[in-house]
Amino acid sequence: MATAVKHRDALLAASVKLFRQKGYAATGLAEILAESGAPKGSLYHYFPGGKAEIGAEAVQLAGKAVTRTLKDLAAEADGPGDLVRRYFDLLAGWMAASDYRDGCPITTTLLETVPEHEAIRQAGAAAFDAWAGVLTESAVAAGIPLARAESLARFAISALEGALIQCRVAGNAAPLRLVAEELGALYAAAQTR
Repeated sequence: MATAVKHRDALLAASVKLFRQKGYAATGLAEILAESGAPKGSLYHYFPGGKAEIGAEAVQLAGKAVTRTLKDLAAEADGPGDLVRRYFDLLAGWMAASDYRDGCPITTTLLETVPEHEAIRQAGAAAFDAWAGVLTESAVAAGIPLARAESLARFAISALEGALIQCRVAGNAAPLRLVAEELGALYAAAQTR
């Protein structure tokens, strides 16, 4: 049983990595197998729905990882602006470490699969909802009214995804830094009202 979980987890981790770097369409099943080190027969054994099933589960896995990171940072942050800055700083470091080859595995996968693959769309929507929930909770705890907190959370996610794309194009973290600064100012302004 431990081997089964190991191969399944390795296939998912490889998928997340490859989707983040190359996108969904450009990632082949043979690449996923090679990157994971899992035996050839394991792919369809654990994912009988093929690449679309792997895509949906990879989006879920990546979404949960981001949610955990946001929750951990929220516990340490001094309000929503600080939470956003801390998270964007992490992303800037990760992107620099990948020489700006990595992006968001969720967004790259969604851009290439929605609306054809409903399970992947649903996994992406659930991830974005979870991230927005963490940001909203942080903002409400800082005294921002719920409706404004929800709006700012959705805006922050939209700005984040756009900044990640721009970082890859620019080959530097300046877009993330700019968005973090502007979001910090928006959160600060919302707290003083």
